[in-house]
Amino acid sequence: MPTTPRRPVFPTAVFLGDSVTTGWRSISHPRNRWTSLVCEHLRWREVNLAADGMGFFVRRGGHLPGGGRSPSCRDSTWLETAVRAEPDVLTVCLGLSDAAALPSHLDLVKRAVGHDLEFLARRLRGVPVVVAPYFPALDVGPRFAVVRRLIHERATELGLSSSDAATRAVAGAAARLAADGIHPDDAGHAAIARAMIGVYRRLAPSLCGRGGAPVR
Repeated sequence: MPTTPRRPVFPTAVFLGDSVTTGWRSISHPRNRWTSLVCEHLRWREVNLAADGMGFFVRRGGHLPGGGRSPSCRDSTWLETAVRAEPDVLTVCLGLSDAAALPSHLDLVKRAVGHDLEFLARRLRGVPVVVAPYFPALDVGPRFAVVRRLIHERATELGLSSSDAATRAVAGAAARLAADGIHPDDAGHAAIARAMIGVYRRLAPSLCGRGGAPVR
């Protein structure tokens, strides 16, 4: 007799992202970043693999003198780390940093987006993969718009779930942005967390349970 799969006691949520997902210097404490707020509310185990300045293409290659990393459109090291974490749900919040590589490296950024999303779709069959790039607003600039379109188009082609929830949650509001006008502050991260909780409840309801106290 078939049985309904049980929800893991503490589902493992892996996050691949950039400085918006690390929290950068725009939040008052690491626990206030949106990924931590989501996991606290949904009682998930957070595996945050984000790195400042990371993109699908930018800072994805080998180490450079001075501590930086070269760009790459085919490196899988970071992705392999995500798979080894055995996620019950995985979120990709990349693209913001890649806008700086346009227009000169548009083709390479496109190849990098395809490489990463194809890898995850192939290696994480049956695992909800949520592609949720963040930009300060949907109309913030042409380079951001190009990267956003590339990401959503490839995700859709691969049958992955994609969402603008993180971007819409901030929507360029000064009250939700740090002084640089790009990174969300504490209020912005809380808004993103609330929006993404809604996304997860819709796409992976079996992992969400009843949840904890509301994110404020």
